Amino acid sequence: MSLKKKNPVFLSFLLYRTSIYLKFLIRIGVDFIEIFQPLPKKTAVSPKAKQILIFNWRDLKHRYSGGAEVYLHEIAKQWVKMGSKVTLFCGNDGKCKRYEIIDGIEIIRRGGFYFVYIWAFLYYMLRFRGNYNVILDCENGIPFFTPLYAKEKIFCLVFHVHQEIFRRSLIKPLAAAVSFLEKKIMPSVYKKTQFITISKSSKKDMEELGITKGKISIISPGVDCKAYVPGKKSPRPLILYLGRLKFYKSVHLFLQTAKKLSEKFPNAEFIIAGDGEEMPNLKKLRKKLHLQKKVKILGRVSEKRKIELLQKAWVFINPSFMEGWAITTIEANACATPVVVSNVQGLKDSVESGRSGFLVKYGKVDDFVKYTSLLIKKESQRIRMSRFARIWAKNFSWNKSAKKHLEILK
Repeated sequence: MSLKKKNPVFLSFLLYRTSIYLKFLIRIGVDFIEIFQPLPKKTAVSPKAKQILIFNWRDLKHRYSGGAEVYLHEIAKQWVKMGSKVTLFCGNDGKCKRYEIIDGIEIIRRGGFYFVYIWAFLYYMLRFRGNYNVILDCENGIPFFTPLYAKEKIFCLVFHVHQEIFRRSLIKPLAAAVSFLEKKIMPSVYKKTQFITISKSSKKDMEELGITKGKISIISPGVDCKAYVPGKKSPRPLILYLGRLKFYKSVHLFLQTAKKLSEKFPNAEFIIAGDGEEMPNLKKLRKKLHLQKKVKILGRVSEKRKIELLQKAWVFINPSFMEGWAITTIEANACATPVVVSNVQGLKDSVESGRSGFLVKYGKVDDFVKYTSLLIKKESQRIRMSRFARIWAKNFSWNKSAKKHLEILK
């Protein structure tokens, strides 16, 4: 009798899994067929324009896009304004168009998490070869290994070294494999390639790991200070985390901080905005800490809503154990919101400690509570730091960073 009851459930599960695999196989088939078909007509550019091909595993519309995708999109958008032709080849989360032009950037989405690397090679060999002046190969743990097959001038953009992330978030065999790729194989393949990174911390990590013995240029992210502007603050303390919900972002520390702060400041509210694999775990922890009424988990928000949250927040918290830079800290500062963040690689580059925000030891919840409490209680200090945060953010411009890139991509 029990077997009969289970059969419909098992059958439903089997049909569900079969439909997923079928959709996956259909996408692979369509990706292959479209290699041999012409792409939609593109906007004409001057023959003298720089032709830039970017390989990255995601684009800005991808469900799990993050700071790396924001960086690439904003830089590429500036290149287009300066007269360059830019094509971004990236993976598809299955929810985006296969071909799209956004802000003048031609975006071709093929494959998924791993297959994008295979399609990048095939599309280069059959479609892209000889049509570009320069290739920007972006390393997000695994690079595209373009020096093995591409003839154009290649530059490799590394946002941060991934060794610690691999160790903490992947099973041992897989962590060992991808760590070996980044630490041993990549330096050999890219030994004649010039590298670009986004912070002094990332450059230092790359040098210590021996990724390259060549030159590493630093080009920091920017912020649109015309869009990200100060606004009206929430009438009661609003503490915000905004970003991807990944293991290494350590958003569980935000919840633990919220628990202690809610006991000190009963009228405070807490918001987590963003999407990612850690969402279910964070919801479970919120329930365990009895914070369902105190902490809102919004999921991914629109650009307009994102700016509103950054404007309303009293304090922005980033408890990550490592970053390449963390664009959201500068975006918060541009909205006149001071930050309290982990004193770790990348994050410490984006904060003027004691002026635009506070750096605290990673994992020390009591320190996050201490400095956030200080900003809540001392209005004069919060206002002073808010003003400096805006001044600090104005040091970072996408236009300036894009020009630096073009000076290198000669």
